[in-house]
Amino acid sequence: MRAHGAAHGRGLGGGTPQTQAGGQGGPGTPGTTRGAPGGLTAAAAAAAEEEEEEAAAAAAARLAAALRQRLRGWEAALAAAQRLLVWERPLHSLVTAAALGGALW
Repeated sequence: MRAHGAAHGRGLGGGTPQTQAGGQGGPGTPGTTRGAPGGLTAAAAAAAEEEEEEAAAAAAARLAAALRQRLRGWEAALAAAQRLLVWERPLHSLVTAAALGGALW
């Protein structure tokens, strides 16, 4: 959680206003961005973020493929359940809703 002073542009730590605003610091910190892990440059931080996004996209694609593989046999049942839920056939949906309500009563 940010301190009240940090929310108004007054950082908690020392430093010049230029380094607090994310600009270049004094000697020994040329071109570093404030808050970047290990003093990475902005280009290196952007490249690391892009690699993380690519890894997340690859993980999502693997998960989607695994779900398709596991649910392949259930496709017909899931399609029938979807038809009941969206009231594609109102009479069937009404009978199902009444039967479910009666069973849970």
